Amino acid sequence: MWQAILTKIVFLMLKIAVSKKMCMDIARTRREFMRFSKRKLLFLDETYIRIGIHPSRTIVAPGQQRYVESGSTDAYAPRYDMIACVSADRVFPPMIFTPKDRVDWNVKGIRKWMLHKYIHEILAQAVEALDEYGIVLAMDRSAIHNPEEMLQEFQEAGCGIIKEVYLLPAYSAKRLSPLDNTIFHQWKEAVRKHGLITKSNIVQIMSDEWNRISLQSLWRHYHHCALMCALDPYRDCPNPSVHRHPKPKKSAIKH
Repeated sequence: MWQAILTKIVFLMLKIAVSKKMCMDIARTRREFMRFSKRKLLFLDETYIRIGIHPSRTIVAPGQQRYVESGSTDAYAPRYDMIACVSADRVFPPMIFTPKDRVDWNVKGIRKWMLHKYIHEILAQAVEALDEYGIVLAMDRSAIHNPEEMLQEFQEAGCGIIKEVYLLPAYSAKRLSPLDNTIFHQWKEAVRKHGLITKSNIVQIMSDEWNRISLQSLWRHYHHCALMCALDPYRDCPNPSVHRHPKPKKSAIKH
């Protein structure tokens, strides 16, 4: 019952918060993205997983260090950061940062130079292997996402097939990015289902589960974000009766 009430409250808040202009900005972006081949439309983002909030108790092998169960997402739960990228038909290799990395580098979270490190050492080579000019890289408006600097990093790493680095409209990532909606969430759930998670295997488990994301799942999330041709760009407007967006022609809507 409480979950239903909470869902209704969140939906009402969303209706109030999302303006007609925001919906129009999102629709405009979707129309732009519909022009691109989805295998050339890449989404990049950062996320993290706190192992201390693992939902189940497990047996720890001899010699392995256990994680203490935690009921909150406080600073004491071990946090592993990840930078990752997807297209509609593949996941690109991620870069994972451990708590020890952050201590050694004296940083909290992910910094711009860490993103550039990922581009230079991993992503640029993986994207160049596509051997198709006209790649578009999309991401949210995080402080570390600077399109000019990122494009330069790709070029310095020998990747010359990126056409554009595109920033999504403000507060639109949940509706436009397949990573935020909800590839990252499913990936975290898959990681936490592992019965034995230790400091020695967590990075490998995170990487393995990321690489197991299926083509069907990627395609489904791109479709859910209305990035495919012939989909209604206003399909997820939370307040259509007030916004009164123009209705697309019936022949142009794909069900």
